Amino acid sequence: MVSGLVFFGCGLALLFLADLGVGPWDVFHDGLANHLNRSPGTIIISVGVLLLFFLVFLRQPLGPATILNVIIIGLVLDLIMGFAETPELFGIRLLLAIASPIVVGFGSMLYLGAGLGVGPRDGLMTALIERGHGIGKARTLTESVAFVGGVLLGGSYGLGTLIFTFGVGPAYQFFKHRVWAGWPESTGRFIYRR
Repeated sequence: MVSGLVFFGCGLALLFLADLGVGPWDVFHDGLANHLNRSPGTIIISVGVLLLFFLVFLRQPLGPATILNVIIIGLVLDLIMGFAETPELFGIRLLLAIASPIVVGFGSMLYLGAGLGVGPRDGLMTALIERGHGIGKARTLTESVAFVGGVLLGGSYGLGTLIFTFGVGPAYQFFKHRVWAGWPESTGRFIYRR
């Protein structure tokens, strides 16, 4: 679980370092970070804490991974951003953007495969699923609202946003069959393949 969350944070850091735009949720985090003059990792943690309260209100199950997701991903992102700089060469930045959804997909399936809960943003999605929305619609709705809110706040978006948006789904799918057995849509609970 912990290694998966570290990989997830590393994957997000790659996209921030590429400086070609970030994923839909991170457009929102980036916009807030700019307005509040805080690091993106700090904003990721803060938004995660707020979402935890929302999930409690929606009676969603919380597990160790839900709590650690809030802390570890933001810390790893800030740690990497603290010592690494955006490369000058566009080709390297493009490679970072392409690697980002792959690393995030791998990290996601590792921590979800542990079966110890989902992150707060995924918990929001599972709350919508339990209220009758399909997984595709729920995912699109949560990410679209975050993205539009981020754009309105001045968050960074661009080619990297497109790469991440269209790359992370296939990465999830690829690693899903190699890490965990399944996710019943009715409960949103993850079952570890033993």
